[in-house]
Amino acid sequence: MPKALLLLLTLRACAQTVTGSVFDAATNTGIAGVKVELLKGATAFYETTADGGGRFLFDNVREGDYAARYQSPNYFSTAGPSDYRQFHVSDAAPTKLEVRLLPYSRIGGRVVDGRGDPVPDARVQVSGPGMTVNGHTYLRTSWGGGGGPLLRAVPLEMSFNGTTDSKGNFEVLLMPGDYRLSVTPPPAAKPPVTDPAGPALAWRRTWYPGVTVPEAAGRITALPGAATDVEIRLLALPVHTVRGIVLLPNGAPAARETVTLGAPFPTSTAQSDAQGHFEIPAVAEGDWSLSAYQRVGERLSATESIKVGNFDLEDIKLRLAAPITVRVKVVKEAPPNAGPETAAASRLGPIILQARASRISTETDLSPGGGILLTNDARGEYTADAYPGTYGVGEIMQPPPAPYYLDSIRSGGGDALTGDVTVAADSTVTVVYKSDGGIVRGKVENCASGGVLVVPAAAALRRAGMSGAAPCDAAGQYEIRAVRPGEYYALAFAGNGPVLPVDDELLKRAIKVTVRAGEATAADAPVVTKPIF
Repeated sequence: MPKALLLLLTLRACAQTVTGSVFDAATNTGIAGVKVELLKGATAFYETTADGGGRFLFDNVREGDYAARYQSPNYFSTAGPSDYRQFHVSDAAPTKLEVRLLPYSRIGGRVVDGRGDPVPDARVQVSGPGMTVNGHTYLRTSWGGGGGPLLRAVPLEMSFNGTTDSKGNFEVLLMPGDYRLSVTPPPAAKPPVTDPAGPALAWRRTWYPGVTVPEAAGRITALPGAATDVEIRLLALPVHTVRGIVLLPNGAPAARETVTLGAPFPTSTAQSDAQGHFEIPAVAEGDWSLSAYQRVGERLSATESIKVGNFDLEDIKLRLAAPITVRVKVVKEAPPNAGPETAAASRLGPIILQARASRISTETDLSPGGGILLTNDARGEYTADAYPGTYGVGEIMQPPPAPYYLDSIRSGGGDALTGDVTVAADSTVTVVYKSDGGIVRGKVENCASGGVLVVPAAAALRRAGMSGAAPCDAAGQYEIRAVRPGEYYALAFAGNGPVLPVDDELLKRAIKVTVRAGEATAADAPVVTKPIF
């Protein structure tokens, strides 16, 4: 046999064909124009586009292990980036792929003022927990990327910001789920037209369907492929003047410092005079954050929460302070019969330090609300520069690795697990992890590759890091390890059903579970949401 022919036959034996189809999960019809890639690791080795019927073909694919990635501006994969499943391409059998993509939902509408005129350049914020896929939660929108942690009692709420166009319109494509929507008037917005005999008014941040406090906000339920149109009418409230003084740490006046009103979005600013005094007129009634930050020289900051009522607010004191070091000491109790090297080898993930009524150093701010991500060093210690104030500690991005669970958070001799921490000087917060947790296992009917969640029965413990979760397997079996001993509710979210924040109504459909240290507990959790398809 000629060498050239032998080489050609050898190459053909090593190069295979991969075919597949991409369907709309809601309508079960083929999707045209989807970009399909075959990956090795994070690198795309082959790329093609689905035809009008959603079919695609790869020729001359070399033998090996691959994962497929599907991209479309109007659809998203029901599996997150970390859930790509590998498959093997060889000449032993043909390779055929099939995937169903879920259509994005649409929330759009118009922002108007009190007379019904459009409000251009208004900031629109959409916040929500996304949805559950294989025991994970994700949020993706056309305004930005997305991603979330494991299934949890209080899903990590993610916010995305956009602005209205010249006609006051906005639109965002996002994953199905429940969302909050708010509108902040642009700084250049003209003040409301007022009755000469009435009080002066100012625009206020407005939440859907038309309230000025987030606790009263309604939610918009976005269904797959469905469009929701809303009109948000900005609300106006009576205004008053806020006056005060900016002081240096030694009590001397701080001249020519900028004072900012509003959080998380600044709405007004003023500058202190030579004696440190400032005045902000036309502040709408309600709760506000007032802050000053010295940007030249030493990093000094001050923040106060204020409430503007029926009268002008006088004599506000903003005392600048230098940042202090907050140390988070992590204590891990080693598993029974394990040497000290076991605890040292199990490195914990990052911790969030969330500001309640203070600022965090600008170098490490995660968000306008003042959140900082603390990552442990080689010795397992966490440190951060922060300003004096009140903080929530331990909002953990992901649960600790088994066999550890979060047992307590202590500061100043008290347990801060169910409350906040006051930081007034260089402080140490101690986070304790134990390893004698229990196991919750069982079976879920019609789990459809969803996930099971165990939620503390005590409402004060329903915080990040205190619930446990695990995905169901193909037979509906699940097992949650390293659960803190105590009383829990158990419930399941099936397949790609929507994530619902856990509340008393949802827990009425759950079952009670008692978890004991070092013991396994059987619990056949009921499904509280169904798959979308």
